Amino acid sequence: MDLVNPVAEGDLHITSAIVGGDGTSFNLEGEVGKYGRVFATMHLTSGDSERNSGTLEGDARTFMEDGNLMSATFAGSWRRSQGELSLFFVDNCSNGDQNFVISQVDLINKSMTVKVYSTL
Repeated sequence: MDLVNPVAEGDLHITSAIVGGDGTSFNLEGEVGKYGRVFATMHLTSGDSERNSGTLEGDARTFMEDGNLMSATFAGSWRRSQGELSLFFVDNCSNGDQNFVISQVDLINKSMTVKVYSTL
């Protein structure tokens, strides 16, 4: 796996957040390179009492550059430092792609940067 050259990069915007007793869910949308327009929902569950780290899972739909629709499921872990989240997860895409994704989330500005690395 090449962790130097991502196969896609992009920026997403948090469009809504739902805060609950067991964690927080985010809805996101934006452009991510060859995957085109991405719509995703992710749920973060805290793994410690300070809510500084935990697990995540989610689903995504993308309208790719060629107009095709692709779906993906993903799961991984996260950690928080003040208003910033670092996310690390793997996804499994309906077109056969499998990726390792590293994301940085700015909670104050409701923005997320994404770097996607192929595991194939």
